Amino acid sequence: MSLAGRPLRVLVVEDDPLVRTFIRFALERDGMTVVEAADGAGALAYATAGDVDLVLIDGLLPDMHGVGLADQLLDNPASAGIAICFLSGAVQGRTRTAAGFGCLSKPVRPAMLTEQVRALATWREQDDSSTEQRRAVLRRLEGGFLVGP
Repeated sequence: MSLAGRPLRVLVVEDDPLVRTFIRFALERDGMTVVEAADGAGALAYATAGDVDLVLIDGLLPDMHGVGLADQLLDNPASAGIAICFLSGAVQGRTRTAAGFGCLSKPVRPAMLTEQVRALATWREQDDSSTEQRRAVLRRLEGGFLVGP
């Protein structure tokens, strides 16, 4: 999977090292470049450095809720345009991709994961959603989490 002629760069934010390894394997097998963070603070450092196209976020991280991390990414101009996909056991089902946001329930099959990432990469290439539109979608997604922020 490429974006603008280079491999798609995906940040995987997951506190479980086995899950991170599974996700890394699935994405790298599809030609993507993967970086990892075990918590929200590490994710913010990577994402705001400007070298990430998409962030996969676990819904419940050791230092913050995934929705809180997404809010912080939207607050920062360096990361406000990054596509975001929640990947959590605390979500109810799968939602349609909208305004650069996606959501998958764990456990996830590699094919579903890469399909969602491809859909979000397409959004990233078009980049036509405002931060306000994205925040509205995030608020709707937030309602689908079984455990609140």
